[in-house]
Amino acid sequence: MTRIYLIEDNPLIATTLTDGLREFSGCEVVATASTCDEAIDWLDANPDAWDAAVIDVFLAQGNGLTVANHLKERKSPVQRTVVFMNHATSEVREGALSAGVDAVFDKSLQLEDFYDFCRTLGIAPRR
Repeated sequence: MTRIYLIEDNPLIATTLTDGLREFSGCEVVATASTCDEAIDWLDANPDAWDAAVIDVFLAQGNGLTVANHLKERKSPVQRTVVFMNHATSEVREGALSAGVDAVFDKSLQLEDFYDFCRTLGIAPRR
């Protein structure tokens, strides 16, 4: 099962995504963060505890693109980063892709596509 680290500041959205990722994508959310600093601290302390990071851009403190840039040089080649945000404009998409993310999805328009992407990550459990 793919292990997701979810960086989302809205508790309702975090709960909904956790349930949806499990039900529709067969993924497990292993931890969550609501701020940039909290996310970076957890990622630095747990570099091998996740397979994919799902990152909202606008957080309670800081910016998700800061997290993506932090991971750009630190994640393993098999780990994935995904930006999942409201109103994913072309400028934000370009900024996220420049930060090294693997995909960008708009929460209001691409929920099904997001779940499909997560389902097809194909990350095998570590043994």
